[in-house]
Amino acid sequence: MQEPPEAPQKSHYELPSRKNTVLRNMVWALLLTMGVVVIIGITFFGVGDSGDRQVLENSELDVAASAERAQDAADFPVAAPEIGEEWAERDARFTGGEVPSWRVQYTAPSGRLVTLTEEAELSATMLSAAVPGAVVEAEVEIDGASCQQLAGEQDGSAVRALACEGEGFGLLVHGDVEDAELRALMDAALADIA
Repeated sequence: MQEPPEAPQKSHYELPSRKNTVLRNMVWALLLTMGVVVIIGITFFGVGDSGDRQVLENSELDVAASAERAQDAADFPVAAPEIGEEWAERDARFTGGEVPSWRVQYTAPSGRLVTLTEEAELSATMLSAAVPGAVVEAEVEIDGASCQQLAGEQDGSAVRALACEGEGFGLLVHGDVEDAELRALMDAALADIA
């Protein structure tokens, strides 16, 4: 019996098969498309964060102006404390409805978030929402208002708070900060509504 002839080996110099050419062309097209998208993205959006960008004048937060507008709808004196250059205002919001509420958030000098919340009176709902599991540590008087130092925990972080009540208002200052920062914000808020 005669053995079948061996299939000739392919030469490395032969033209590539149609299958290999299609795959290679698809990879090149994909790489070129991605390159064009990256170049267009860099052209429109730039690269990285530029520290010399300026905040537009009309986009800056003006707590005093927001407080004036809130005062028209609130049945309590709205606090808009001027606390100092080392404090940064982050957000100011008035919520109307059955229980109107005023809230201002600051970045304290320590770099942490501190929130001032004000309603017509201190309520259990207000305290439990801000300082879950609140425990009264001390009773104090600040600028003629009776206040409580509170401690609690939220999302695994310790939360400190000062809750003050006066005639026609309830103020709560809270955050994961030192008591001195809470006291500074509370002093400024009470001075503003006095």
